[in-house]
Amino acid sequence: MFCLRSGYRSATEYSDESMNDAKNILQIISSFMSSATAYMKGQLTCDTIREDVLWERLSHTKAMVKASCADDFDTPRAVGAIMDLIHHGNRQLKAVTKEAESPRSAVVFGAIISYIQEFLNTTGISLDDGQVAVERKHSAMLSSVIDELVSFRVQVRDFALATPKTSVPAEGAILSKEAKQQQKEKRHQLLQEREPLLQACDRLRQDLAVYGINIKDRSTTSTWELGEPSKELEKS
Repeated sequence: MFCLRSGYRSATEYSDESMNDAKNILQIISSFMSSATAYMKGQLTCDTIREDVLWERLSHTKAMVKASCADDFDTPRAVGAIMDLIHHGNRQLKAVTKEAESPRSAVVFGAIISYIQEFLNTTGISLDDGQVAVERKHSAMLSSVIDELVSFRVQVRDFALATPKTSVPAEGAILSKEAKQQQKEKRHQLLQEREPLLQACDRLRQDLAVYGINIKDRSTTSTWELGEPSKELEKS
């Protein structure tokens, strides 16, 4: 990615800043691919997706990348077009708590992911081979263990955040102020009692992040992805 960000005719300066810039771009791409995949799997709840906008941006990006490569192999402009497409995709992937009534727009995100993957493969970049400064040599068994751990954490969080159902008075009856206050106090007490569970879930998420296992809490579930281990862990 560092090479793609620099024109092949331009003088190149190797520095921590320029290398970190390339690394951050790859992490942005990886994060978008993860979020888009989560949306396609039904793990991420969003507002109604503007498919027309995304299809138009995808078509524009394809034309821009083709024109950039034909213009003396202007890879910095091509990468910029890819990042602009990702920017528009992320704008549509804003999480909400309530599912939109319209059907999921999995096809357009599948097309975007496919095109970005094709661009990366063509330019010799593979997000699965550790080129995002990520160690992805975990076994299928380890992946399954993390899946189970995250699933258990989701169940604990759901229980901790759940509130008791409000008792429905008989038809025509109205709850007194005292009864409403009692229900409110009961909900508050339950949330206080379950607060340690939420704190434990947060600590688990923070502890795993040290090892590069990043848990993302969605509206109704949680997903995980491998990232870069903390610098403190690398030094130890």
